[in-house]
Amino acid sequence: MIKRSLSIGAAMMIAAIPLAAQERGTIEFGGFASWNMFDSGFNMDNALGFGGRIGAYLDPRWAIEFDANGGKASRPLGLADRSFMMIDTRLAFTPFKIGPIALVLGGGMSHVDANIGGAFTDQNYGYHALLGGKLNMTETAALRVDYVRYFMDNAQHGSLRAGIALARRPQGRTTTVVRNVAGPMQPSRADSVSAAETRRLREQEARYVALRDSLMRHPVTAMTPSNVAALATMLEMVHFEREQSTLDDVAKAILDDKVAIFNANPDMKIVITGYASSPGTDAYNMALGLRRANASRDYLVSKGVAANRIEIATRGENNLLVEGPGDVANAANRRGQFRLLIANPYLVAPR
Repeated sequence: MIKRSLSIGAAMMIAAIPLAAQERGTIEFGGFASWNMFDSGFNMDNALGFGGRIGAYLDPRWAIEFDANGGKASRPLGLADRSFMMIDTRLAFTPFKIGPIALVLGGGMSHVDANIGGAFTDQNYGYHALLGGKLNMTETAALRVDYVRYFMDNAQHGSLRAGIALARRPQGRTTTVVRNVAGPMQPSRADSVSAAETRRLREQEARYVALRDSLMRHPVTAMTPSNVAALATMLEMVHFEREQSTLDDVAKAILDDKVAIFNANPDMKIVITGYASSPGTDAYNMALGLRRANASRDYLVSKGVAANRIEIATRGENNLLVEGPGDVANAANRRGQFRLLIANPYLVAPR
């Protein structure tokens, strides 16, 4: 019966994975230790167990999970020990996150086997409810603690579990990238920034639009090949390693090119906006984006650029260049992006 139940659960997961891949496509798997508290109907003492879990995310909040948990329990009155196995399939929901902590709710079907000496003596079918939480340690690893309450045919019991959850995102997905260098960037989630920050960003965008329109009104002089190249250099982004805000040699070379244009245009100001890829919490990615923007500004200041000519901002995982999970998308989204704020009507290329 255990083998048949495991086969059914595995088949359900295999069938669910293509559906999950249409959205986020993330697979989560891990192991846990459990403390199992049996009601008197099982005629077993409380016991330690171990198990494993695999899940497929349908979107960032919904997932299908399959787990198995087993061990051996002693019995009262000197009776022989009894082995047990719990097999669960559930739909799990993450209603909200607070920083690195996420709440998990779930429910589904269960099958419990108990045996003595390899012979099955008690089999129960029913359903269960789950209340749990995750503490995200990195983009791909989290601590997870759950309490599962079972409602079986003959009895009820509970299982308290704690373990590690690891995430694996799909590889090799093709994504179409659409970029609009000339246009202002719009916030993708308006509720992720404060009203003051939104107002400040709108003012910056208005100045950017005015600069863009000024450049377009002077196509002969302002948009000469050398000035087009200078504008492209100022808008060129720098990229970072995962979870890092340290500039590598390539990023420093890009910033060195910007310093030359800064020196040739003393009235120019820019804003440096730090971004992060989609894994991780909103708060973590906002802070990481700010560190990346600060690193770029500090480097420019170290090269002689006045600090009051540079503004910084962070957007975290908002305004992704490449939508969807995956190493290619994440690498493109870990960036510092530059926008001109104020410049002379004629952008001067360095001589």
